[in-house]
Amino acid sequence: MLEVPVVLLTAKGMTKDRVDGFKAGADAYLPKPFDPEELLSIVDNLIRRHETLSGENVKVDDLKSDLDEIKYLLLERGGGGVGAGWVEATNVFLAPDERDVLELLCKGLMNREIADELFISTRRVEQHLTSMFRKTKCSNRTELVRWAVST
Repeated sequence: MLEVPVVLLTAKGMTKDRVDGFKAGADAYLPKPFDPEELLSIVDNLIRRHETLSGENVKVDDLKSDLDEIKYLLLERGGGGVGAGWVEATNVFLAPDERDVLELLCKGLMNREIADELFISTRRVEQHLTSMFRKTKCSNRTELVRWAVST
């Protein structure tokens, strides 16, 4: 049976949550927001460990290819984060406040956390997200993050 390493990315960071994650079989646990370089290091380490323990790299080559693409998107196109240049490179104009919300969204923050960070209401965060959904033709937060990373 092929074992697939599991990295648990979550907004929950309490000790009990981490313990539950490890009991459920996670190899690594990374609470949001996290630094993309940290995630890449964890994935690199898990791939190396898998190769060492199994002596096989049947699917590892595919994982390495995916990892290289992720590294490019996360690091090369913004130094590990979402910068204003990403959005300006498209035909979509995002207001500075929308870009601020998008940057924090891409870091994995929830609406309340974004609101607290930017000193605005949760409702205002929702309005910015709705506006960005309309402008980018994205239908949810995941698509919006994917759009930001690939733009």
